[in-house]
Amino acid sequence: MGSFTEKTLAEQGFSASWRQEVAPLIARYDARRRRRIMFASLITGVGVGVGAVVLLLQVHIPSSSFLAQPLHQALVLALVALAVIGAWVMLLLDRTSFGEAVRRAVELHFTSLFTTDINNAFGEVILQDLVTDGILLDREYRLSSHYAGTYGDCRIRMIEAGADMARGHNHERVDLLILRVSLPFSQMGEVRADSRTDRLVSLHEGRPDLAPYHVDHDQFDGIFSVAATDIGAAARIFTDSFVETLLRIQEHLASPLRHGRGAQPWLAIQATNGSLLMVVEVPAAGPEGGDMTPTEAEARARNLIVQFAAAPALVDSLQGGADTQPAFAPLPAGGDQHPVVSV
Repeated sequence: MGSFTEKTLAEQGFSASWRQEVAPLIARYDARRRRRIMFASLITGVGVGVGAVVLLLQVHIPSSSFLAQPLHQALVLALVALAVIGAWVMLLLDRTSFGEAVRRAVELHFTSLFTTDINNAFGEVILQDLVTDGILLDREYRLSSHYAGTYGDCRIRMIEAGADMARGHNHERVDLLILRVSLPFSQMGEVRADSRTDRLVSLHEGRPDLAPYHVDHDQFDGIFSVAATDIGAAARIFTDSFVETLLRIQEHLASPLRHGRGAQPWLAIQATNGSLLMVVEVPAAGPEGGDMTPTEAEARARNLIVQFAAAPALVDSLQGGADTQPAFAPLPAGGDQHPVVSV
């Protein structure tokens, strides 16, 4: 697990960042785990030996001895069992905080594309605008990361935030991913897409200028609803390339099959005022950035890479890059070792 196997175009070259930032932590984790395995095995051996002595030699124990009483024998055996169980439970619960190292590795991988934006006030304005426009519920959101950059002559921005959920929900919080890209063409009006049809229906009741727009794609039509104030603007955005890219992003970041545990993630799109915003909301449980195993750290890295790669993939599709594979497409099995990729 000390090495990272690259599987997608966006992951190409990431193994170097992984070796620099994450692999040393995994090496220390593995060494500590081996020591704990040896300790647990030793405790188990001692426990088995003590138990065997108590059970096999009880007929030879003097009546005045502490172990002559059955209750005392049971107490000793119970303590031995607890020691053995505790040693192995410590091993099973052994986790390390890989979260910061994984993020540093992904940031290093995308350093030519994104830089950390310290202007969190602008990120908070974006969140508030999304609440005002009815895309996000009115909650107290905490902005956790903010990145900005330029790709294909378009400004790109990625924001991560979270909010606590009200009591009574199966999940403790929601995690937000917000991508903002400047449109490579002029646009009139507003275009919306949402994986929750009821939101667009309720929005249409208060906004009669938003008319439904049909995208001729069976899979897309089964997941998303689209509405627009300008049909021409919707047609220009929802090209075949953009639809396929959006479906791949939904598959990786907002699919209920990936998150499980009753989570109902959703994805929404808003294109207006020269920019396109994509919002992914995922219900989550447990502490943010909690400890994890190396396997979970690898899964976290792959998920972060998709998040960072989604913004340039959106730009490529908006610019009509039909021949450019999305950054999260699988690596070619052989042949061309340097594929054309959007990041």
